Amino acid sequence: YELVVVDNLLNSKAMAKDRIARLTMKKIIWYNVDLLDYRSLELVFQRHKFAAVIHFAALKAVGESVEQPVKYYDHNLRSSLNVLKAMQVHGCRRFVFSSSATVYGIPKSVPLVETVTVGDLGDVGTRAGAKSIATNPYGQTKVFNERILEDLAEDSSWDIISLRYFNPVGAHPSGCLGEDPNGIPNNLMPFLLKVAKGEYANVKVFGNDYPTKDGTGVRDYIHVVDLAQAEDIGYIILEVESDTLLWR
Repeated sequence: YELVVVDNLLNSKAMAKDRIARLTMKKIIWYNVDLLDYRSLELVFQRHKFAAVIHFAALKAVGESVEQPVKYYDHNLRSSLNVLKAMQVHGCRRFVFSSSATVYGIPKSVPLVETVTVGDLGDVGTRAGAKSIATNPYGQTKVFNERILEDLAEDSSWDIISLRYFNPVGAHPSGCLGEDPNGIPNNLMPFLLKVAKGEYANVKVFGNDYPTKDGTGVRDYIHVVDLAQAEDIGYIILEVESDTLLWR
């Protein structure tokens, strides 16, 4: 397949596509397009006949989502809807969605196992009298995206996989690709690296009453290469099995 990348560089750098081209020894077709701009996205679909879409793009800072919920709901829902609308118009029906384990909210027990569903998770508080699944607006945008995909999957012509994971971290083994976000990092690992490089003085640790050895929080991580391979396998499954699946 020929790879086409659509990225507005909101939290990335153009040099990444050149490094990907060097690593893969293939030319990368790249469009600097914001998914909120449907007209520009439509032009991309007019120029290519796509077999599938793997949708990573979203705002993803939990703290910022609490401070600016309207921004997150607008961006994360409208961007997905624009992609799905363009796919529908142009007859592309295979969709791999980058979801999040934040959809589980606060579970009754950990670790989460494959048999757990969002409805099994117990109380996580109420908003306007209705039970909330995720604990922040970012997580809620992923919940709503999944609900949209479930409704869309009622149409048997669509093949959809939603992958839920927490905290991608790491870099490509070559060292050419890794986490280098624009501005102040919202994730722990790139912030740690910037402290090590002297760009910031220290790392703040929040919380002292978690049920852990020292009272601080414990996080689970997935290596970014493993994540990329999972997305690739997800698409392969869609090619083999004409059905809608949900992976956790």
